[in-house]
Amino acid sequence: MKGYNKIAALMGKYPESAIVSQFSDLNIQNILYLQAELIQLRKDLRELEDANDRSLEPAKASFSRNWYELSSAEETNGSDEQWKLVLLVRAKLKEYNEAVLLWSQISKLPPPNPNDLKNLQEWMRRPAMGNIRLTGNDRNIWAEEKDLISVRSQISDNKVFRILADTLTPLYHASFGRYHKYAPNTVHYSDSAIFRIASFLGVVLASMLPVTAIVVLYRVAVMSTRLGLVGAFTAMFSGCLWFMTDGRLIEVFSATSAASCVFDDGDEGA
Repeated sequence: MKGYNKIAALMGKYPESAIVSQFSDLNIQNILYLQAELIQLRKDLRELEDANDRSLEPAKASFSRNWYELSSAEETNGSDEQWKLVLLVRAKLKEYNEAVLLWSQISKLPPPNPNDLKNLQEWMRRPAMGNIRLTGNDRNIWAEEKDLISVRSQISDNKVFRILADTLTPLYHASFGRYHKYAPNTVHYSDSAIFRIASFLGVVLASMLPVTAIVVLYRVAVMSTRLGLVGAFTAMFSGCLWFMTDGRLIEVFSATSAASCVFDDGDEGA
């Protein structure tokens, strides 16, 4: 395989490498052109409607009150002109609405992860890997790093996951991982596996923090110190919740309130 089919094979096998241009300027320009066309069509339609309303011909004058008369107008004397314009507006509206909705979905796609983009660039550049040199006008699309999106949404915005994926995984690869190749000259790290590790760490911390707080409070005799520790553990819990989960602010507040009750119970038990 060479060229585009080799790139497509890589992106199909490793979805995180499916990085393409979103053509923001062209998409918006197309929407603006469609908008301008619709504005002109609307102006023409309103003028024709007003003219037909004032017409001395009973058939034309009834168009604004009788859809059947409008849609079944015969082509004699141009009496079907308004209906043709309505159909043209309908088709153009469909095209415009589809363009807006598609762009709204495309614009929500995340930018590529810097490591994924770097890996794609390296794969294309290195002779032992992709060794691809495109020669067309698109040859610098990934090198310029402008207006790019990742076709596959990120598996999680969890901060622990991002640290493991973006910082610790490259360090591991530089130290040990590069020697464990699953394909010739290629090492692949699964996002789902990294996410499971991040979830496991979150579960362990969530289990240990309340128990640790209760044990510490049990061993403290001074009430003022206990109250300070309750506040400290509560703040620590809310910080960990924000850092290790994707929860909304209201969910963080709710969980923190429940945790403070647990810490208070541990304090009273002591």
